[in-house]
Amino acid sequence: MRSNGRSILASTLPPNDLNLHPGERLTMVCPDCRTWRVIRRGMIWPHRADDGVTRCPGSGTRLVVDLTSVEWRSAMVVAVRQAATRRGSRTHRKPAPPTPEPLHRIAAA
Repeated sequence: MRSNGRSILASTLPPNDLNLHPGERLTMVCPDCRTWRVIRRGMIWPHRADDGVTRCPGSGTRLVVDLTSVEWRSAMVVAVRQAATRRGSRTHRKPAPPTPEPLHRIAAA
């Protein structure tokens, strides 16, 4: 398989888009279709686009691993800690409006 000419440094990716766990296969999120893909021979292994027919443009993108698993893990811990501090906005519930009088009970004018 040939490279598509693009290369990505592992240090430029968010830590949750890369898997550098020791003892596991090297995987990353394809930058074009956002699905997890295996890295073989330093490239994203070829895969199909969403239509199932054409090849995804992210296939063949080279990954330059310039991080150790320890550096990646520490970046992942920081990202998890940062995400844990976020909260969703509070929901303010409004009281339900009163139900209108049924039409058959309204007096004719």
